[in-house]
Amino acid sequence: MDARDHLYALLLAGGKGTRFWPLSREDHPKQLLKLFSDNTLVEETYERILPLVPSERILIATSKGLAPRLRALFPDLPERNLIVEPVARNTAPCIAVAARRILTRDPKAIIAVLPSDHFVSDRQGFLDIMEAAATHAARGRVVTLGITPTHPETGYGYIRFGEFEADPDHPETKHRARMIQAFVEKPDHQTAVSYLKAGRYLWNSGIFIIRADTILEKVRAHLPGLADCVERLSNIDVGDDVDVDAIRACWTDMPDISIDYGVMEKAEGLVVIPSSFGWSDVGTWRALSAFPTDEAENFVYGKVVAVDSSESVLYCSHGLLATLGLRNMVVVVTRGAVLVCPADRTQDVKAVVEELKARNQTEYL
Repeated sequence: MDARDHLYALLLAGGKGTRFWPLSREDHPKQLLKLFSDNTLVEETYERILPLVPSERILIATSKGLAPRLRALFPDLPERNLIVEPVARNTAPCIAVAARRILTRDPKAIIAVLPSDHFVSDRQGFLDIMEAAATHAARGRVVTLGITPTHPETGYGYIRFGEFEADPDHPETKHRARMIQAFVEKPDHQTAVSYLKAGRYLWNSGIFIIRADTILEKVRAHLPGLADCVERLSNIDVGDDVDVDAIRACWTDMPDISIDYGVMEKAEGLVVIPSSFGWSDVGTWRALSAFPTDEAENFVYGKVVAVDSSESVLYCSHGLLATLGLRNMVVVVTRGAVLVCPADRTQDVKAVVEELKARNQTEYL
């Protein structure tokens, strides 16, 4: 079996983000931002996987509030390929629902689950590893992509890996997988340094590849209540005369839990492919500094005049941003609000959001 012929992609595009305030708002989350080009991050994710997965096999999971925006971004996407969550229930439910829907179309289906708000600089390297991962998944493995760390990052979860997967029948497989020993929470700086020195840890990219029937089996084993809800939903969500209230009630009954906590960290036999393709989850404004666009090591977007300014993130979506004598700073100019902070404080932007809520200045959120 050629795994590519049965490969589907599920883009997770339902989350909200506060760490990219003031550009990201409650009705305009990170996946809809334009950070690296004139395309949104979700559009870049879609185009990144398109050479490997045709559009008719790409699904997008999102919230009810964001669904109209995504339909406008992807007008050619079949209606059945948009999974709309009437209530937010994290990643495990939408992945299980997608797997059930895909399985009815292809009993041999393999699903690549992709967060829609990440950045990849080496697209061909990404596609090569994804194709190899699909081959591993076709044999029944649960495959994750672990990013080879380049520095002691404290903002990512880690994967501790063991020996190479024993695969005597396919010794020629490109991008060999390693057995996963443990998923590790975000470490402090000292622990992250020790992980880097040990050489047995990878950043958890949140990307995984698995057969549709396999993920449903694991959901049944570890989240039986969710499995029951998915079966109920599959009997309701068909045809034109769907019962909207029944669908909403079914989603409401689903557990609010991520696929990582609900399934992955409990399942056995998981493997990881060590990967390097210029990946970032773009978790904060500071993350953009890893992709400088000028000779002074600044990340610049929009109309910006940077004089004697270096190693800063300078983003302007409206008007002109001019800086003088900045170093290691983040300056973000939007139509209604401006953010200025040291680059090493961008993890705390959510504190600004909380302060705005406390002051009831919700027009800026």
